Amino acid sequence: MKIETKSIENSYFITKEAIAKQGNRIFEDYLKSALRELESAEILKDTEKAKIKVLSDKLEFTLDLLERMAKTPVSESTASTVGDFLLTQAMEMEKIAETLPEGAIKNLFKESAFYIGIEAEKIRQGYYQS
Repeated sequence: MKIETKSIENSYFITKEAIAKQGNRIFEDYLKSALRELESAEILKDTEKAKIKVLSDKLEFTLDLLERMAKTPVSESTASTVGDFLLTQAMEMEKIAETLPEGAIKNLFKESAFYIGIEAEKIRQGYYQS
């Protein structure tokens, strides 16, 4: 079956100007554009998944560290070092969480970072020292 150019030109979906600019490659270009959009959407989803994975790993590690800190009295220098580390973790988590789309997951990680920051300051000020 052969499609004649006349039937394409008379279609209200494709204008004569578009045919003149694109030639016979209109569908091919449209398909390539659609595939690029689809690939970029998938990449965005993958990067969001990666960010959530990083945040959950940081949160899990930090909570384990906080639990150990609560069980073991530490010296002033250790408390200061651990407090600084936890504060850095909280700030990193905050920055990564800011890049997530609005929603419950973003709020969860932002609030977690906030509370970790509070605990880091407590540790630095000596609340858990021996």
